[in-house]
Amino acid sequence: MEDGKLINKSLVRGWAWSALVWLTIFPIVGLLVSIKFHNPDFLGGVSWLTFGRLRPVHVNGVIFGAFSTSFFALLYYYVPRLCGTRLYKEEWGRWLLWLWNAFLILGSISLLMGYNLGLEAGEFQWPFNLLRFMIILLIAVQVVGTILRRTEKRFYVAMWYSVAAIVWTLMNLILGGLVLPYAHAFTGVNSAAMHGLYIHYIVGLWLTPAGLALIYYFLPVSTKNPLFSHRLSLLGFWSLAFFYPFVGIHHYLYSPIPHSAQTLSITTSMFLIIPVWAVTVNFFGTMKGRWGQVLGGGGGDNYAAKFLILGSIYYLLGCFQGSTEALRRVQQLTHFNDFVISHSHLTVFGAMVVWAIGGLYYVWPRATGRQLWSDRLARWHLWLTITGFSLMAVVLTAMGFVQGSMLEYQANFVDTVKELKPWWVVRTLSGLTMDIGFLLFVINFYKTAREGRPLEREAPETSLWQPPPSAPPKASGFETPSTVFLAAGLGFFFLAVFVQGIVPWLTPQTRTTSVIDRVVRKPVQVADYSPLESRGRAVYIREGCWYCHSQYIRPVGNESLRWGPVSQAGEYAYDFPHLFGTRRIGPDLTRVGRKYGDDWHAAHHWNPRAVVPDSIMPSFPWLFEPGQGEGPPRLNDDGRALVAYLQRLGTGIGDWREVFLPTRLVTGTSLEVDPMQHDELVALGKAIYQRRCVGCHGITGDGKGPSAVFLNPKPRDFTRGIFKFRSTPGKDSLPTDADLYITVTHGLWGTAMPTWQTIPERERMAVIQYIKTFSDRWTDTPVSPPIAVSPEPPVTEASIENGEKLFHGKAICYLCHGTEGKGDGMLAKGLTDVWGHAVRPANFALPAGMHGGVKLGHGGEHIFKTIMTGVGGTPMPPFQDKLTPNQVWDVVHYVQSLRVRSHEAELAEAGLKEEDHNPAVNRLWSSISTAAGHGEIEPALVQEWPKNGRLARVEPTGRPPEESSGVQE
Repeated sequence: MEDGKLINKSLVRGWAWSALVWLTIFPIVGLLVSIKFHNPDFLGGVSWLTFGRLRPVHVNGVIFGAFSTSFFALLYYYVPRLCGTRLYKEEWGRWLLWLWNAFLILGSISLLMGYNLGLEAGEFQWPFNLLRFMIILLIAVQVVGTILRRTEKRFYVAMWYSVAAIVWTLMNLILGGLVLPYAHAFTGVNSAAMHGLYIHYIVGLWLTPAGLALIYYFLPVSTKNPLFSHRLSLLGFWSLAFFYPFVGIHHYLYSPIPHSAQTLSITTSMFLIIPVWAVTVNFFGTMKGRWGQVLGGGGGDNYAAKFLILGSIYYLLGCFQGSTEALRRVQQLTHFNDFVISHSHLTVFGAMVVWAIGGLYYVWPRATGRQLWSDRLARWHLWLTITGFSLMAVVLTAMGFVQGSMLEYQANFVDTVKELKPWWVVRTLSGLTMDIGFLLFVINFYKTAREGRPLEREAPETSLWQPPPSAPPKASGFETPSTVFLAAGLGFFFLAVFVQGIVPWLTPQTRTTSVIDRVVRKPVQVADYSPLESRGRAVYIREGCWYCHSQYIRPVGNESLRWGPVSQAGEYAYDFPHLFGTRRIGPDLTRVGRKYGDDWHAAHHWNPRAVVPDSIMPSFPWLFEPGQGEGPPRLNDDGRALVAYLQRLGTGIGDWREVFLPTRLVTGTSLEVDPMQHDELVALGKAIYQRRCVGCHGITGDGKGPSAVFLNPKPRDFTRGIFKFRSTPGKDSLPTDADLYITVTHGLWGTAMPTWQTIPERERMAVIQYIKTFSDRWTDTPVSPPIAVSPEPPVTEASIENGEKLFHGKAICYLCHGTEGKGDGMLAKGLTDVWGHAVRPANFALPAGMHGGVKLGHGGEHIFKTIMTGVGGTPMPPFQDKLTPNQVWDVVHYVQSLRVRSHEAELAEAGLKEEDHNPAVNRLWSSISTAAGHGEIEPALVQEWPKNGRLARVEPTGRPPEESSGVQE
């Protein structure tokens, strides 16, 4: 039958015009996203145009706009040809086009507005998911109806992939649009497992088979050569259908997902080399004898073949990269970084989109009845694509190895971001090169439709049906529509979902709400999110924070030394959807809770670069409202909720910061600076200070950095030479370098001063030397030797009772710290430091990192030194001359007992079993007392279960109830 009687060219042109629009717009959105990596203030201040809003528009736009629209245009061309009959319900195609464009336009607008389900490649809300599903379902009806009415009995390989792609995608859209966002049985770890399947099915069971359908049709007809091998077609199709459905979890290796499921995904990922090699050999074999004609020729057919074979090269490279990426050792190095982005670009753009472009080059002259307008523009398009995309792929791959290696060698995370900025500039330039090629492509097609010379006649597409040398004598059962539909389309899909999704869900460890408390090493229960935290989680998803921040810590690459303890499955019990993430453009946030004070988060969201100059995070002014009087802006309801959620993260495993080894430094730390290196260290320290400290402490060290207005307590003014925590005797004495090193390494809990254990020791020492240049005290006053810390006596009831008497008597601690040590004494509200800032006595009962609690931990030696030397610049005096060392230790034990009793109540509230009480309390004491750690603790202290409940209800914001709005004070 002639083309005019088979194909509705007007319908093909309509879909192709739309494809040209989306092939231009959505890559440009990607260019805007790329610019934000090295120029984070670009398009800043507008919520719709942040990275977190634009990225899903780009990703979904390329998948469903640029590629899928092109695929449907080409599908309407080749399905009637391969079936020998006009498309079933052809008249549907026109209004399906309008509905598809409406889905893309309105869906993209909804993402820009922040309507986001929190599932990568599945962000659309239910109305758009339903609309997309119905459109593809109706297109499936058209394709299946055409197959059932076909006059051509042979069922060509392009139709195998087309049918499989549509069937797989319809089922996958049910998984991603119905199960993942609404089936609350799949939370946390199981949500991640199911989502791993969904997102890989978008690539491997939609883009890949749809793209392969295009090249299997258009490569033979554009080269005028028969397909090289029918057997390779069978091998490629059925191996893809069998292996790919199982690979989804390989992006979550070392996560709490069951190890067996991870191993199966790795194995099938390696087996994917079989279909990749099979189809690639088939494509290159099809080019046999036509290389010179194709590479040296012009016109739509030759440029179609050029793009198709180019896509095959990128497909081979991208899939090889993807399989090796699934190996555990490779993923240790390359996961969470731009290596993953290189792989996704190589497969999605380099293969699928390029194949779609090749198909359009072939179809457009036939759909318009005109010859390609300009070979020169087509040549420029080809070489701009090769140059720009090859550069991008190489740069992204290299960036992955650079960042991965830096992190393995324990570089500070922000240092890796700074190192990548020049590479991101190159990425942007490469993307710009590709986008210029797209514009030339569109111009060429527009001019072809308007001014191209009439196409005299179309060459018959007979090469598809010429028998290749390796063709079997007759069709096998593996080629029939019913086999493709039932076995490949339905059977393997449901088998993979059952094995990789349902079976892990049936494993009790993935549905547990129990975790091992990191301090007492006993099981406790994780609490559900509070309403405020749940709202904050919704804001986190809306703003796209999860695109940049992962939320699981792997037991590899020293991640547990950088971020905190390795993730446990029970921590995610109430996460719906999961937010494991696949990128670390920003640091992992699994354990960010209580790392900073609420005020730091406020300053950071207002202007990230005022806090961390090298940050590429956008600002979020819409999370703020005007402050009182001349005060700084205050977090609004959404902002406070977001901070509450962040402060909750990672706290379900207990008070782990109290026992975090990288920050547990003791008095004995000895540091000496070689006088010959002093000037060199000061110069280095200045550079470090300006990169890491100036945001809070100011360029002149006066504590008036651009973020200081948000912070409470205020940053230290180094020009006075007064420091809170010291081991040297006397009121406001100068600290030793070791004292400052401890503070810099540990950070000050509950404040904006974070831990800096991830920067090299030399840099920490250097910044200490530079800080000392701000005050003349360091040259005018000698630093006294540190006090002697006497050995800690055993922890006994008598010691604690005596400490309590001293606390309420001779030492009169209760006047400031309160009768129960909660920091609410009668003098507490009127206290100020030497700068006139209000100060609040410590609440000894609070967990590590809580605002208002202790700053350097509940460790005995630290509290001993603080009592003996006082807290510099505050009303807290030194007690070295008022209390004997043994009396000080008694007070230390009493203060520690306040935290232990509070911690006992917290554990009871978290469901600690009664039989675990005694060993748990013993570990509590051992975690903060050297004597208890050596077994020198009275047994009676660990045997009584708390009867009076918790000392103070800890609110999700990280403050006791009366201070929950402290950020705004």
